[in-house]
Amino acid sequence: MKRLFFSIVFLVPFCTWSQKIDNVHIEEYDLPNGLHVILHKDVNEPNVIVGTKYHVGSKNEDVDKTGFAHFFEHLLFHGTKNIPQGELENIIFNAGGYCNAYTNYDVTYYYQLLPAHEYKLGLWVESERMLHPIITQKGIDREREIVKEEKRMRYDNKPLGNSYFEVMSELFTYDTYGHNIIGSMEDLDRASLEDFDGFFKRFYVPNNACLVVSGNINIEDTKKWVSLYFKDIPKGEKIKRPKKFKKPSISDPHTDITVKGLQNESIEIAYPIMSQSSADAPVMQIITSILSGNSDFSYFENNLKTKQDTVIDRLRASASFWEKVGTLNVKAEVKTRESGAYALQRINEQFELLKTRPVDPMVLERAKKQFIATYIDIFYDAQTFADKVTNYYHLHKNTSDIRALISDIEKVTSSDIQRVAKKYLDTDRRIVMSYHPE
Repeated sequence: MKRLFFSIVFLVPFCTWSQKIDNVHIEEYDLPNGLHVILHKDVNEPNVIVGTKYHVGSKNEDVDKTGFAHFFEHLLFHGTKNIPQGELENIIFNAGGYCNAYTNYDVTYYYQLLPAHEYKLGLWVESERMLHPIITQKGIDREREIVKEEKRMRYDNKPLGNSYFEVMSELFTYDTYGHNIIGSMEDLDRASLEDFDGFFKRFYVPNNACLVVSGNINIEDTKKWVSLYFKDIPKGEKIKRPKKFKKPSISDPHTDITVKGLQNESIEIAYPIMSQSSADAPVMQIITSILSGNSDFSYFENNLKTKQDTVIDRLRASASFWEKVGTLNVKAEVKTRESGAYALQRINEQFELLKTRPVDPMVLERAKKQFIATYIDIFYDAQTFADKVTNYYHLHKNTSDIRALISDIEKVTSSDIQRVAKKYLDTDRRIVMSYHPE
């Protein structure tokens, strides 16, 4: 996973970041083969990010072939027709840069950070990855073991390592958001070289990709090199995408799970909410901040007095937004198994406040400033901007909507919060997972 950048900038005047957003220089266009190109010029950035984001994640996998998207995150670092196996990362490193990749439910992203004058190297590497990677049985066998070890370390060997995926499996269909991003090891063991070849030819095509170059670049020169490296890559077939994501009904709204190695009683409450491109998403961001943001104003901290509470040890709300769905999650640690009912009652009270009582204007303003402080760096860092703007291309209606990211937060009103809370935070739509120490 790539790291995100955060900065404390509460004192930055509105005109400063507003002017910065207005001055963001983006050019975007399509090559004849369908590759979408975004060029972002920032003269204050000494480096350049060259990345390719493919519109394929775990939600695009077949039911009996899960884990393929994440597997390719590993596999496409092996080498290509013109890059010897194991040398791709060394080539980038020797040029003074580094490379990485990540996979989630919706996309897979490969990128390099390089000195600005080495942007052509990044373009060459990405074209090589798309045009003719080397996918061999030997490489597949090696990566299977690496992925299995990753699954053990990141998920299986941690008491609540799979809790998020357990929640998602209760809310959404298995063939979309309902299975673990890293996939089933049994599916990967059964998969053949032909299966992997088929997945690559289906999704790793220019018409399913967005190329981004972000940093101190010359736009016209970059266009010429983009054309040279990518124009001759063949266009792929039209991609069929899933359409049904939410389960018709929640079969078990409250589930008890006993977990080996768990130290404390833990509860997770989850509501299915809107996708990241929904007009209600900024409102839900503010709701999350009001519930468990800064301790000066958060409902959990000030209304429940969690630091003094003798039953609830920890309490936190967070929202996850994906292309087609989203979730609001509340996690709590409590003293005893019997304490769960008390915690649920107190959490429900805070949700009812959001629905029935206008938010204090000062609390609303502080929650907005906290959000802005977190996201302002999107426009000040080439690496973060490249990641975010390619998401906007694949997962939103318009790439240009990224300019409205912060102004949308500024527009949120108390009545918006009440409306969205009533619409999405219905106890009949949620699930509760109670985790008990073995």
